[in-house]
Parts: sequence; structure tokens; C-alpha cells
Amino acid sequence: MGKNILILEGSPRSNGNSDLLAEAYAAGARSKGHEVSVLKVPGYKINGCFACNMCWSMGSPCVQSDDMGKLYAEIEQADLIVFASPLYFFGLSAQIKCVIDRLYPYYVENSVRQVKGKECALLVSCATDEPEELKGLLSTYDIMTKYMQWQDTGHVIAFEVDKKGEVRDTKYIEQARNLGAQ
Repeated sequence: MGKNILILEGSPRSNGNSDLLAEAYAAGARSKGHEVSVLKVPGYKINGCFACNMCWSMGSPCVQSDDMGKLYAEIEQADLIVFASPLYFFGLSAQIKCVIDRLYPYYVENSVRQVKGKECALLVSCATDEPEELKGLLSTYDIMTKYMQWQDTGHVIAFEVDKKGEVRDTKYIEQARNLGAQ
């Protein structure tokens, strides 16, 4: 039976390198019979967490009235969540980071629903060729997966892809497709 896979594309640059990695991952997953949904996070209005601790007080994960409500349903239904982001100043894009911060309601003491036991993957495009510059991003991802009690299925880090579409003719596209097909 195929998995329900949710890909969260976090680049504000439409059809950029991380979007192309996400498309390759989706193609690989679909080739194995998995159901894949792709959400372009920058197209949604998602606020940061207000730290108000009002989670679930109005029957939904968060009291904010923004587009994160649409993503909560997708996240709850997904078996595997893929985060696709460019490396922005040594971290994930702000758009993806907002989504991660807004997962907090699933682990507050009064949580109505859980999202434990999911799988996740990471796709990153970066202009740099220095692995050291990814430490912050990878640390954030690793800690988030442990906190959420999700199982990492792997990641693709595309180095030295800066210009829009530059990742297209690289080994990283095949790596993303192969990771999706696992």
C-alpha cells in the first residue's frame, strides 16, 4: 500500500532549485505508487507562533486565523512529510521555519491530536560548497524530528546551485528522485 506523502516547498523563488528537487522527489514517489501532495508554502499566509499557549482552546490546533489551518489537515493525514528549502543564512527558509514552529500544538500537554510516528525527509539547495554552513539547518531538522518523534528517511543536499534552475542537470535531481522512490 502506498504512502500519503506531503511535500512542503519552502522557497519564495518559484521554480527554484529546491522546488526542482521536490518535483524530482515527487516523481520518484509517484513511480512507486505513493500519493503525493505538494504545497508551495510561500503561497500561504502563515504567521509565526505567538507563544500564547492557547493551543486547542477553540477546537483547532491554533487560535490564529491564517492559512496554517489548511496545512494542519494535510500534516495530520500525511504518512511522510518532506521539507524542501533553500539554505538561507545558515538555516531553513523563514516560510518553512514558520510551519515547523506552528507544529507546537501537537505536543502541548492538552493536545487533542498527535502526529507522532510519521516519517520525514529533507531536500536542501544551497549556493555554498561548505558543509560547515549547513550545521544550523541540519541541527534544526534533526532536533525537530526527535521532538516530533518522526523517523528521518534521508536527505539530499544540493551544493553549489545558486542560479535559478541550476540544479536541473546535476546528480542531485537523480538523488532526490531515488529518495522519493524508496
